[in-house]
Amino acid sequence: MSMIPLILSCLVACILSAGLVRRMVSVGVMDVPGHRSSHERPTPKGGGVGIVTAFLIALPLDHIGLTGHLPGWSLLLPEIAIAGLAFFSWRDDIHSYPAMAKLAVQGGAAALVVIVTLAFPEGPAALPLYLACALPGFLWLVYVTNALNFIDGLNGLASGSMALSSLGLALLFHLDGETLLRNAALLLGCALLAFLPFNFPRARIFMGDVGSQGAGLALSWLGLEAMLRSTAPWMPLFLLAGILGDVAFTLVRRGFAGNRLTEAHRGHLYQLAVRSGIPAPAVTLLHWGFVLWGGAIGLAPLDMPARLALLLAPQLGWGLYVLARARRHISGAW
Repeated sequence: MSMIPLILSCLVACILSAGLVRRMVSVGVMDVPGHRSSHERPTPKGGGVGIVTAFLIALPLDHIGLTGHLPGWSLLLPEIAIAGLAFFSWRDDIHSYPAMAKLAVQGGAAALVVIVTLAFPEGPAALPLYLACALPGFLWLVYVTNALNFIDGLNGLASGSMALSSLGLALLFHLDGETLLRNAALLLGCALLAFLPFNFPRARIFMGDVGSQGAGLALSWLGLEAMLRSTAPWMPLFLLAGILGDVAFTLVRRGFAGNRLTEAHRGHLYQLAVRSGIPAPAVTLLHWGFVLWGGAIGLAPLDMPARLALLLAPQLGWGLYVLARARRHISGAW
């Protein structure tokens, strides 16, 4: 099969993403730093408009080039969900809506994706099994979308990790012969990679919630598809283990400390690492390494206990190291 349609679609994704990101730099919706911010000067945000728009346009074009016909609901509903969440998140970047409103929109978008990904059950007898599968899928989508939003606090950390994870899923889908899903993951990776030079190592623009949540939902959708249809259903968890682990640890620690979980803070492991004196680019590169390591372990011919040990050992070591540094170098509550 000719690869020309896919190559053209990837070029469209890269050019559109970079062009729109450049345009968003000049729009000038600024992220003004506060006492919890990692940056020190006002910086434009909204670069995610380019990422999400490029993905949403390139994906149906690729589908038409590959199949010769318009995409069906299995593709259109996830696109509608991603577009809706991205639009709301862009408005939130400007107006800052309440946390419960954000969660409600995330839940609605996740429900749309779950409905089309799992498909409706045939007859009432299949409904309990459908619901048993739908709930974990729904929670996965909401948790990953929020985790990628929470982790978007250092230049290149979230966007680079998502780009590498997308490419990892594209490789998995390629090995499994899932052409449409491979192309979708590759296009998402291209849109994210085109944004990265604008954000790392020096940030000319941030993704904003429109990027971290819009692209986050797209990535979590592809991860759910991999869990359901690939020969390595653990791969999405392995690729995102560093990010998901950081967020889970932070939520648990803040919960036990009696902190409000919806309150902005600087208590993530990656934030503590920077506050303790580790250069921000080094922390970002380490998280990219976690993604690559997770992908390599996920595809390695090992049994699951060995995979888990190899996956978790460096992350546990990193967490203990950061906590030790935080106790020595950070004064006050963290």
